[in-house]
Amino acid sequence: MIGAVFEILLHGLTLGGLYGLIGAGLALNFGVLRVVNLAHGEMITLGAFITVGSLALVPGLPLWLVLPIAGLGCAAIGAGLQVVFIERAMSFRDPMVPLLVTFGIAIIMRNLLVETLGADLRGLDVQGLGQARFALFGLSIGLLPVLTLALALIAFGILAFVIAKTEFGRQVRAVSDLPDIAALMSIRVKKIHIQVAALSAGLAALAGVLLAMRASVSPFSGVAHLIIAFEVVVLGGLGSMRGALIAGVVLGLVQVVSTRIDGNAGLLYVHIFFFAGLLIRSALGRLS
Repeated sequence: MIGAVFEILLHGLTLGGLYGLIGAGLALNFGVLRVVNLAHGEMITLGAFITVGSLALVPGLPLWLVLPIAGLGCAAIGAGLQVVFIERAMSFRDPMVPLLVTFGIAIIMRNLLVETLGADLRGLDVQGLGQARFALFGLSIGLLPVLTLALALIAFGILAFVIAKTEFGRQVRAVSDLPDIAALMSIRVKKIHIQVAALSAGLAALAGVLLAMRASVSPFSGVAHLIIAFEVVVLGGLGSMRGALIAGVVLGLVQVVSTRIDGNAGLLYVHIFFFAGLLIRSALGRLS
């Protein structure tokens, strides 16, 4: 009994870490830019396909080199989209304008992926890593899920350090809280926006790589990724990185437990939990 509970908790944590990472880029983007980037799901998918494509072109490319290739590639695309489209849309100071712009970007990215790569499912061949296991407290634990959790926690740790302890982080916090005052203090607000968009896209790419290591992806996977990211961000608190990690872990645990009870549930109970969380938060909001 204790072993089964430990196994459920471990699987929930590993899946939840991935969910938290899926929502991290969206939380960062909204926390600083105040833009709900509807192309975030497509950026996750793009990161996965960059990785798959890199390994197809150069078989045997080590994982430690694949991750920065996908991250830097998506970061460059995210920065470019911010400069050319989103930053201009933000100048209207109407949140619907950048929302609609990112919606259009998401549709174009999805169709470009279908046009160039086809609609087939693709997966990342991690060779023996997918079957590697180790013993812990008498249980056989998969190495890949634990590695996924470790990479997610490392990413969150580095991001927390950068935001809290560096000059760049100080400027990001200033732009997030009071952008007009930050501009008066000689902080280049638009430059920070571009850097944050690049960082958000890089986090999305990392999530996409880890997803491709665990399951197959297609150009149409972005919508499902966006839904998870949105639920993580809303439950964790808009713009809160710590909240995104906690919400991701909670949703991961809900999915693992519900799958043990109902094998055909899929993400049903995750979405129900999200809806219940919204009702509770709205009730507490009315009481406060």
